[in-house]
Amino acid sequence: MSINVSFGIHNIFSLASRERCMTNLKKIGIPKFRKLPTATAAVLVPLCNVQEVPSILYTVRSSNLRTNSGEISFPGGKTDLDETPVQTALRETVEEIGLNPKKIEVWGQGPAVPGRNNKILITPVIGSISNLSDEDFSINTKEVAEAFTVPVEVLCDPKNQYYTQYRNGYILPVFIAEQYKIWGITAYITHAFLSSILTSDVYRNDWQKRKVILQN
Repeated sequence: MSINVSFGIHNIFSLASRERCMTNLKKIGIPKFRKLPTATAAVLVPLCNVQEVPSILYTVRSSNLRTNSGEISFPGGKTDLDETPVQTALRETVEEIGLNPKKIEVWGQGPAVPGRNNKILITPVIGSISNLSDEDFSINTKEVAEAFTVPVEVLCDPKNQYYTQYRNGYILPVFIAEQYKIWGITAYITHAFLSSILTSDVYRNDWQKRKVILQN
């Protein structure tokens, strides 16, 4: 006899949730493109325990950067020669926000997804961080304006879920958390992660039923 188990926020750090997440993440399909880019990058998707509140860590890109300045992203960047996605994600996390890799328990990586304008393939690396505090950060202001966390419960709230419809027809989710607008590939990876680790009774995001807040 099969028993339906609800994977919720309260047990999100458990081994069972971890295994569920990585199994499901590898099954998620990505948009099909005629030609995949050859450049590669990796980002860390940091699931954090912030004063006993399960949260996800994001960064705001510095306004000094030439591309995507001021946008919200995960820690990460382009892959160096002979570097694995995990090594890239951890190295970039140290360089951008000073978070010690020893604090990060790497779960694994999901399938690479094409970035904006199909110029780069981005591999999401999932990791958990216990007892994250402000003292864990040393922000590199040349690359990052700030780092912040959003409770998973906020991202699961339908009132904070919207979507973007692009001119090429693709539709991607958008999350609103106070003054922050999480959109683009960062929002897609957030959605993929939440869909993989939580059951639909906890996280459900019906993009088409949400209000459009941005069109490109």
